[in-house]
Amino acid sequence: MYNYHADIIWAANIALLAIVALTCLVILLTAVVKNYLWEERRRGLLGIKSNIYEFILSNKSPSSAVCPSFVNGVTPQQFIDIKTNRRIDAAFFNDSEQQFLKDCFISPEALAKLEKTAKKSSDKWRKIEAMLCLGYTQTQSAVGILKDTILSKDKDVSYFSMISLGQIKTVPSARVLLNFLKKDPSSSYKIVSILEAFPPDIADDVVRLTDYHDPLVRYWAVTLLAKFASGEYILKLEKLAGDAVPEIRAAACDCLGNIGGIKTRPALIRCLKDDSWLVRSRAVHSLAKVMGDSSLPEVAVLINDPSWVVVDAVKTVMTEHIEASLPYIERFLAGDYEVAKKYSVLALQDSGYLVKLLNEAISGKSHAAKLLKGVIKSRVHSGLDAALGSLDPVMREKALEILMET
Repeated sequence: MYNYHADIIWAANIALLAIVALTCLVILLTAVVKNYLWEERRRGLLGIKSNIYEFILSNKSPSSAVCPSFVNGVTPQQFIDIKTNRRIDAAFFNDSEQQFLKDCFISPEALAKLEKTAKKSSDKWRKIEAMLCLGYTQTQSAVGILKDTILSKDKDVSYFSMISLGQIKTVPSARVLLNFLKKDPSSSYKIVSILEAFPPDIADDVVRLTDYHDPLVRYWAVTLLAKFASGEYILKLEKLAGDAVPEIRAAACDCLGNIGGIKTRPALIRCLKDDSWLVRSRAVHSLAKVMGDSSLPEVAVLINDPSWVVVDAVKTVMTEHIEASLPYIERFLAGDYEVAKKYSVLALQDSGYLVKLLNEAISGKSHAAKLLKGVIKSRVHSGLDAALGSLDPVMREKALEILMET
Protein backbone atom coordinates (compact mmCIF):
# COMPACT_ATOMS: atom_id res chain seq x y z
CA MET A 1 0.00 0.00 0.00
CA TYR A 2 1.34 3.42 -0.98
CA ASN A 3 1.50 6.51 1.20
CA TYR A 4 0.32 9.65 -0.60
CA HIS A 5 1.50 13.00 0.65
CA ALA A 6 -1.21 15.37 -0.57
CA ASP A 7 0.67 18.55 0.32
CA ILE A 8 3.73 17.55 -1.68
CA ILE A 9 1.63 16.56 -4.68
CA TRP A 10 -0.31 19.83 -4.59
CA ALA A 11 2.96 21.81 -4.31
CA ALA A 12 4.40 19.96 -7.31
CA ASN A 13 1.24 20.61 -9.34
CA ILE A 14 1.31 24.30 -8.50
CA ALA A 15 5.01 24.50 -9.47
CA LEU A 16 4.32 22.79 -12.78
CA LEU A 17 1.38 25.12 -13.41
CA ALA A 18 3.59 28.12 -12.68
CA ILE A 19 6.26 26.85 -15.10
CA VAL A 20 3.65 26.32 -17.85
CA ALA A 21 2.20 29.80 -17.23
CA LEU A 22 5.67 31.37 -17.30
CA THR A 23 6.54 29.53 -20.52
CA CYS A 24 3.32 30.75 -22.16
CA LEU A 25 4.08 34.29 -21.00
CA VAL A 26 7.61 34.15 -22.43
CA ILE A 27 6.28 32.85 -25.77
CA LEU A 28 3.65 35.58 -25.86
CA LEU A 29 6.15 38.32 -25.00
CA THR A 30 8.59 36.97 -27.61
CA ALA A 31 5.86 37.09 -30.27
CA VAL A 32 4.90 40.63 -29.23
CA VAL A 33 8.51 41.84 -29.29
CA LYS A 34 9.16 40.11 -32.62
CA ASN A 35 6.05 41.69 -34.13
CA TYR A 36 7.04 45.10 -32.76
CA LEU A 37 10.55 44.85 -34.21
CA TRP A 38 9.12 43.73 -37.55
CA GLU A 39 6.71 46.67 -37.62
CA GLU A 40 9.56 49.04 -36.77
CA ARG A 41 11.65 47.56 -39.59
CA ARG A 42 8.74 47.81 -42.02
CA ARG A 43 7.95 51.40 -41.04
CA GLY A 44 11.59 52.34 -41.43
CA LEU A 45 11.81 50.88 -44.94
CA LEU A 46 8.51 52.44 -46.00
CA GLY A 47 9.70 55.80 -44.65
CA ILE A 48 12.95 55.58 -46.65
CA LYS A 49 11.01 54.62 -49.80
CA SER A 50 8.65 57.56 -49.35
CA ASN A 51 11.55 59.98 -48.82
CA ILE A 52 13.41 58.67 -51.87
CA TYR A 53 10.27 58.97 -53.99
CA GLU A 54 9.73 62.58 -52.95
CA PHE A 55 13.38 63.44 -53.52
CA ILE A 56 13.39 61.91 -57.00
CA LEU A 57 10.26 63.91 -57.87
CA SER A 58 12.14 67.08 -56.93
CA ASN A 59 14.47 66.42 -59.95
CA LYS A 60 17.59 66.75 -57.86
CA SER A 61 20.53 64.47 -58.53
CA PRO A 62 22.16 62.69 -55.58
CA SER A 63 25.56 64.08 -54.65
CA SER A 64 27.43 64.84 -51.48
CA ALA A 65 26.08 68.37 -51.65
CA VAL A 66 22.41 67.62 -52.15
CA CYS A 67 21.86 64.15 -50.67
CA PRO A 68 18.98 64.45 -48.21
CA SER A 69 19.62 64.23 -44.51
CA PHE A 70 17.46 61.10 -44.13
CA VAL A 71 20.18 59.04 -45.84
CA ASN A 72 22.47 59.66 -42.88
CA GLY A 73 20.07 57.68 -40.71
CA VAL A 74 20.03 54.61 -42.95
CA THR A 75 21.52 51.66 -41.08
CA PRO A 76 23.65 48.92 -42.68
CA GLN A 77 20.77 46.49 -42.16
CA GLN A 78 18.37 48.81 -43.99
CA PHE A 79 20.86 49.39 -46.81
CA ILE A 80 21.20 45.60 -47.33
CA ASP A 81 17.40 45.20 -47.13
CA ILE A 82 17.03 47.81 -49.89
CA LYS A 83 19.86 46.60 -52.15
CA THR A 84 18.72 42.96 -52.06
CA ASN A 85 14.96 43.45 -51.56
CA ARG A 86 15.23 40.65 -49.03
CA ARG A 87 12.31 42.18 -47.10
CA ILE A 88 10.09 42.52 -50.15
CA ASP A 89 7.08 41.82 -47.93
CA ALA A 90 7.81 45.11 -46.20
CA ALA A 91 8.79 47.35 -49.14
CA PHE A 92 10.03 46.87 -52.70
CA PHE A 93 12.75 49.15 -54.11
CA ASN A 94 13.20 49.37 -57.88
CA ASP A 95 16.57 49.81 -59.64
CA SER A 96 16.47 53.61 -59.71
CA GLU A 97 15.60 53.80 -56.01
CA GLN A 98 18.38 51.37 -55.15
CA GLN A 99 20.88 53.32 -57.26
CA PHE A 100 19.81 56.59 -55.66
CA LEU A 101 20.38 55.25 -52.17
CA LYS A 102 23.70 53.72 -53.16
CA ASP A 103 24.96 57.00 -54.65
CA CYS A 104 24.13 58.81 -51.43
CA PHE A 105 25.11 56.04 -49.05
CA ILE A 106 28.73 55.81 -50.21
CA SER A 107 29.85 59.12 -48.77
CA PRO A 108 33.49 59.18 -47.55
CA GLU A 109 32.30 59.35 -43.94
CA ALA A 110 29.95 56.38 -44.29
CA LEU A 111 32.57 54.29 -46.09
CA ALA A 112 35.20 55.06 -43.47
CA LYS A 113 32.81 53.93 -40.74
CA LEU A 114 31.93 50.72 -42.62
CA GLU A 115 35.58 49.92 -43.29
CA LYS A 116 36.44 50.42 -39.62
CA THR A 117 33.58 48.14 -38.55
CA ALA A 118 34.56 45.48 -41.12
CA LYS A 119 38.17 45.50 -39.92
CA LYS A 120 37.88 45.90 -36.17
CA SER A 121 34.41 45.10 -34.86
CA SER A 122 34.29 42.31 -32.29
CA ASP A 123 30.59 41.79 -33.02
CA LYS A 124 30.61 39.17 -35.78
CA TRP A 125 27.24 40.10 -37.28
CA ARG A 126 27.93 43.83 -37.29
CA LYS A 127 31.21 43.00 -39.01
CA ILE A 128 29.38 40.90 -41.61
CA GLU A 129 26.80 43.63 -42.22
CA ALA A 130 29.58 46.14 -42.82
CA MET A 131 31.34 43.74 -45.22
CA LEU A 132 28.14 43.17 -47.18
CA CYS A 133 27.51 46.90 -47.40
CA LEU A 134 31.01 47.41 -48.80
CA GLY A 135 30.34 44.68 -51.34
CA TYR A 136 26.98 46.09 -52.44
CA THR A 137 28.45 49.58 -52.80
CA GLN A 138 31.09 47.96 -55.08
CA THR A 139 33.79 50.04 -53.47
CA GLN A 140 37.21 49.09 -54.85
CA SER A 141 38.97 50.06 -51.62
CA ALA A 142 37.01 47.30 -49.87
CA VAL A 143 38.95 44.59 -51.73
CA GLY A 144 41.96 45.04 -49.43
CA ILE A 145 39.77 44.64 -46.33
CA LEU A 146 37.92 41.62 -47.72
CA LYS A 147 41.26 40.08 -48.69
CA ASP A 148 41.99 39.86 -44.95
CA THR A 149 38.51 38.92 -43.70
CA ILE A 150 38.20 36.02 -46.16
CA LEU A 151 41.06 34.36 -44.26
CA SER A 152 39.14 34.52 -40.97
CA LYS A 153 38.92 31.31 -38.96
CA ASP A 154 35.23 32.12 -38.47
CA LYS A 155 33.47 30.32 -41.35
CA ASP A 156 30.63 32.85 -41.41
CA VAL A 157 32.99 35.81 -41.77
CA SER A 158 34.95 34.00 -44.48
CA TYR A 159 31.79 33.02 -46.39
CA PHE A 160 30.29 36.51 -46.38
CA SER A 161 33.65 37.89 -47.47
CA MET A 162 33.30 35.72 -50.59
CA ILE A 163 29.76 37.01 -51.13
CA SER A 164 30.91 40.61 -50.77
CA LEU A 165 33.81 40.15 -53.19
CA GLY A 166 31.35 38.57 -55.60
CA GLN A 167 29.35 41.80 -55.65
CA ILE A 168 32.35 43.93 -56.65
CA LYS A 169 33.04 41.85 -59.82
CA THR A 170 36.43 43.24 -60.80
CA VAL A 171 39.72 41.57 -61.68
CA PRO A 172 41.26 42.47 -58.25
CA SER A 173 38.28 40.97 -56.37
CA ALA A 174 38.46 37.87 -58.59
CA ARG A 175 42.16 37.47 -57.78
CA VAL A 176 41.38 37.44 -54.07
CA LEU A 177 38.81 34.70 -54.62
CA LEU A 178 41.14 32.68 -56.86
CA ASN A 179 43.99 32.94 -54.35
CA PHE A 180 41.63 31.77 -51.62
CA LEU A 181 40.62 28.83 -53.82
CA LYS A 182 44.28 27.74 -53.75
CA LYS A 183 44.43 28.04 -49.96
CA ASP A 184 41.11 26.31 -49.30
CA PRO A 185 40.06 23.95 -52.14
CA SER A 186 37.13 22.76 -50.01
CA SER A 187 35.46 26.10 -50.79
CA SER A 188 35.97 25.64 -54.53
CA TYR A 189 32.32 25.08 -55.41
CA LYS A 190 31.21 28.26 -53.62
CA ILE A 191 33.99 30.33 -55.17
CA VAL A 192 33.42 29.05 -58.70
CA SER A 193 29.66 29.63 -58.46
CA ILE A 194 30.42 33.25 -57.45
CA LEU A 195 33.04 33.80 -60.15
CA GLU A 196 30.75 32.50 -62.90
CA ALA A 197 28.88 35.81 -62.71
CA PHE A 198 32.07 37.86 -63.29
CA PRO A 199 32.90 39.52 -66.62
CA PRO A 200 35.26 37.72 -69.08
CA ASP A 201 38.13 40.01 -68.00
CA ILE A 202 39.10 37.47 -65.33
CA ALA A 203 39.83 34.70 -67.89
CA ASP A 204 43.61 35.29 -67.97
CA ASP A 205 43.84 34.84 -64.19
CA VAL A 206 41.73 31.69 -64.40
CA VAL A 207 43.98 30.25 -67.12
CA ARG A 208 47.06 30.77 -64.96
CA LEU A 209 45.41 28.71 -62.24
CA THR A 210 45.13 25.70 -64.56
CA ASP A 211 48.88 25.10 -64.02
CA TYR A 212 48.51 24.81 -60.24
CA HIS A 213 49.98 21.69 -58.64
CA ASP A 214 46.79 20.68 -56.80
CA PRO A 215 44.56 18.64 -59.18
CA LEU A 216 41.38 19.80 -57.41
CA VAL A 217 42.30 23.45 -57.99
CA ARG A 218 43.17 22.71 -61.63
CA TYR A 219 39.83 20.96 -62.10
CA TRP A 220 37.80 23.88 -60.76
CA ALA A 221 39.90 26.34 -62.75
CA VAL A 222 39.17 24.46 -65.98
CA THR A 223 35.49 24.14 -65.02
CA LEU A 224 35.32 27.89 -64.51
CA LEU A 225 37.23 28.54 -67.71
CA ALA A 226 34.39 26.84 -69.62
CA LYS A 227 32.35 29.99 -68.91
CA PHE A 228 34.95 32.36 -70.35
CA ALA A 229 37.02 30.31 -72.80
CA SER A 230 37.80 31.82 -76.20
CA GLY A 231 39.89 30.83 -79.21
CA GLU A 232 43.11 32.19 -77.74
CA TYR A 233 43.10 29.41 -75.13
CA ILE A 234 42.79 26.45 -77.55
CA LEU A 235 46.44 25.36 -77.27
CA LYS A 236 46.23 25.50 -73.49
CA LEU A 237 43.03 23.47 -73.47
CA GLU A 238 44.49 20.89 -75.85
CA LYS A 239 47.27 20.40 -73.32
CA LEU A 240 44.73 20.10 -70.50
CA ALA A 241 42.85 17.49 -72.55
CA GLY A 242 45.93 15.30 -71.95
CA ASP A 243 46.10 15.96 -68.18
CA ALA A 244 46.74 12.99 -65.89
CA VAL A 245 43.39 13.54 -64.12
CA PRO A 246 40.30 12.33 -66.06
CA GLU A 247 38.02 14.98 -64.56
CA ILE A 248 40.34 17.71 -65.84
CA ARG A 249 40.44 16.16 -69.32
CA ALA A 250 36.63 16.02 -69.30
CA ALA A 251 36.36 19.66 -68.24
CA ALA A 252 38.79 20.59 -71.03
CA CYS A 253 36.44 18.87 -73.50
CA ASP A 254 33.59 21.03 -72.20
CA CYS A 255 35.71 24.15 -72.75
CA LEU A 256 36.64 23.12 -76.29
CA GLY A 257 32.99 22.44 -77.04
CA ASN A 258 32.01 25.90 -75.81
CA ILE A 259 34.70 27.56 -77.94
CA GLY A 260 33.73 25.64 -81.09
CA GLY A 261 35.38 26.10 -84.45
CA ILE A 262 37.40 23.82 -86.66
CA LYS A 263 40.55 24.12 -84.54
CA THR A 264 38.96 22.33 -81.59
CA ARG A 265 37.96 19.22 -83.57
CA PRO A 266 41.26 17.26 -83.56
CA ALA A 267 41.59 17.39 -79.77
CA LEU A 268 37.95 16.35 -79.26
CA ILE A 269 38.29 13.47 -81.74
CA ARG A 270 41.36 12.27 -79.82
CA CYS A 271 39.34 12.40 -76.60
CA LEU A 272 36.79 10.00 -78.10
CA LYS A 273 39.47 7.32 -77.66
CA ASP A 274 40.34 8.29 -74.08
CA ASP A 275 40.68 5.56 -71.45
CA SER A 276 38.10 7.29 -69.21
CA TRP A 277 34.36 6.88 -69.92
CA LEU A 278 33.82 10.36 -68.44
CA VAL A 279 36.15 11.96 -70.98
CA ARG A 280 34.66 10.00 -73.88
CA SER A 281 31.10 10.97 -72.97
CA ARG A 282 31.98 14.67 -72.65
CA ALA A 283 33.89 14.50 -75.94
CA VAL A 284 30.80 13.07 -77.64
CA HIS A 285 28.62 15.97 -76.47
CA SER A 286 31.26 18.61 -77.24
CA LEU A 287 32.04 17.26 -80.70
CA ALA A 288 28.33 17.30 -81.57
CA LYS A 289 28.14 20.87 -80.33
CA VAL A 290 31.07 21.85 -82.56
CA MET A 291 30.38 19.78 -85.68
CA GLY A 292 26.62 19.23 -85.61
CA ASP A 293 25.46 16.60 -88.13
CA SER A 294 29.05 16.11 -89.30
CA SER A 295 29.96 14.61 -85.92
CA LEU A 296 27.93 11.44 -86.59
CA PRO A 297 30.69 9.51 -88.42
CA GLU A 298 32.98 9.96 -85.40
CA VAL A 299 30.33 9.61 -82.69
CA ALA A 300 28.19 6.75 -83.99
CA VAL A 301 31.01 4.19 -83.73
CA LEU A 302 30.84 4.54 -79.95
CA ILE A 303 27.39 2.93 -79.91
CA ASN A 304 29.29 -0.25 -78.96
CA ASP A 305 31.23 1.45 -76.15
CA PRO A 306 31.49 -0.61 -72.93
CA SER A 307 30.25 2.36 -70.87
CA TRP A 308 26.50 2.93 -70.67
CA VAL A 309 27.14 6.63 -70.08
CA VAL A 310 28.99 6.94 -73.38
CA VAL A 311 26.32 4.96 -75.24
CA ASP A 312 23.64 7.21 -73.74
CA ALA A 313 25.62 10.25 -74.91
CA VAL A 314 25.69 8.79 -78.43
CA LYS A 315 21.92 8.22 -78.25
CA THR A 316 21.40 11.83 -77.19
CA VAL A 317 23.42 13.08 -80.17
CA MET A 318 21.48 10.81 -82.55
CA THR A 319 18.22 12.10 -81.06
CA GLU A 320 19.25 15.73 -81.54
CA HIS A 321 20.47 15.03 -85.11
CA ILE A 322 17.95 12.38 -86.06
CA GLU A 323 17.84 13.05 -89.82
CA ALA A 324 21.63 12.72 -90.14
CA SER A 325 21.52 9.63 -87.90
CA LEU A 326 19.08 7.62 -90.05
CA PRO A 327 21.75 5.84 -92.16
CA TYR A 328 23.52 4.72 -88.97
CA ILE A 329 20.27 3.70 -87.27
CA GLU A 330 19.29 1.63 -90.31
CA ARG A 331 22.66 -0.12 -90.20
CA PHE A 332 22.42 -0.76 -86.46
CA LEU A 333 18.90 -2.19 -86.77
CA ALA A 334 20.13 -4.57 -89.45
CA GLY A 335 23.10 -5.64 -87.36
CA ASP A 336 23.54 -8.17 -84.57
CA TYR A 337 24.41 -5.86 -81.65
CA GLU A 338 21.36 -5.65 -79.37
CA VAL A 339 22.47 -2.55 -77.48
CA ALA A 340 22.90 -0.64 -80.73
CA LYS A 341 19.40 -1.68 -81.79
CA LYS A 342 17.89 -0.64 -78.47
CA TYR A 343 19.46 2.81 -78.42
CA SER A 344 18.67 3.38 -82.10
CA VAL A 345 14.97 2.79 -81.43
CA LEU A 346 15.15 5.01 -78.35
CA ALA A 347 16.64 7.79 -80.49
CA LEU A 348 13.75 7.44 -82.96
CA GLN A 349 11.27 7.42 -80.09
CA ASP A 350 12.73 10.36 -78.13
CA SER A 351 13.02 12.51 -81.25
CA GLY A 352 9.39 11.85 -82.20
CA TYR A 353 10.55 10.43 -85.53
CA LEU A 354 8.52 7.23 -85.20
CA VAL A 355 5.34 9.20 -85.91
CA LYS A 356 6.92 10.66 -89.03
CA LEU A 357 7.99 7.17 -90.15
CA LEU A 358 4.45 5.89 -89.73
CA ASN A 359 3.03 8.76 -91.79
CA GLU A 360 5.64 8.26 -94.49
CA ALA A 361 4.99 4.51 -94.57
CA ILE A 362 1.26 5.19 -95.00
CA SER A 363 2.16 7.53 -97.88
CA GLY A 364 3.91 4.66 -99.60
CA LYS A 365 7.54 5.56 -98.94
CA SER A 366 9.51 2.34 -98.90
CA HIS A 367 12.47 3.58 -96.85
CA ALA A 368 10.12 4.37 -93.94
CA ALA A 369 8.57 0.91 -94.10
CA LYS A 370 12.05 -0.59 -94.15
CA LEU A 371 13.05 1.30 -91.00
CA LEU A 372 9.82 0.30 -89.25
CA LYS A 373 10.53 -3.30 -90.16
CA GLY A 374 13.91 -2.96 -88.48
CA VAL A 375 12.25 -1.48 -85.39
CA ILE A 376 9.82 -4.41 -85.14
CA LYS A 377 12.55 -7.00 -85.65
CA SER A 378 14.63 -5.37 -82.92
CA ARG A 379 11.85 -6.26 -80.44
CA VAL A 380 12.39 -2.81 -78.86
CA HIS A 381 9.22 -1.25 -80.14
CA SER A 382 7.43 0.05 -77.04
CA GLY A 383 7.54 3.54 -78.52
CA LEU A 384 5.40 2.36 -81.44
CA ASP A 385 2.34 2.15 -79.16
CA ALA A 386 2.60 5.84 -78.31
CA ALA A 387 3.30 6.75 -81.94
CA LEU A 388 0.25 4.81 -83.12
CA GLY A 389 -1.86 6.41 -80.40
CA SER A 390 -1.05 9.86 -81.76
CA LEU A 391 -2.65 9.03 -85.15
CA ASP A 392 -6.34 9.46 -85.94
CA PRO A 393 -8.34 6.18 -86.11
CA VAL A 394 -8.29 5.88 -89.92
CA MET A 395 -4.55 6.48 -90.18
CA ARG A 396 -3.94 4.15 -87.26
CA GLU A 397 -5.74 1.30 -89.06
CA LYS A 398 -3.63 1.87 -92.18
CA ALA A 399 -0.44 1.98 -90.10
CA LEU A 400 -1.36 -1.28 -88.37
CA GLU A 401 -1.95 -2.96 -91.73
CA ILE A 402 1.50 -1.89 -92.92
CA LEU A 403 3.11 -3.05 -89.65
CA MET A 404 1.37 -6.43 -89.98
CA GLU A 405 2.75 -6.79 -93.49
CA THR A 406 6.28 -6.06 -92.30
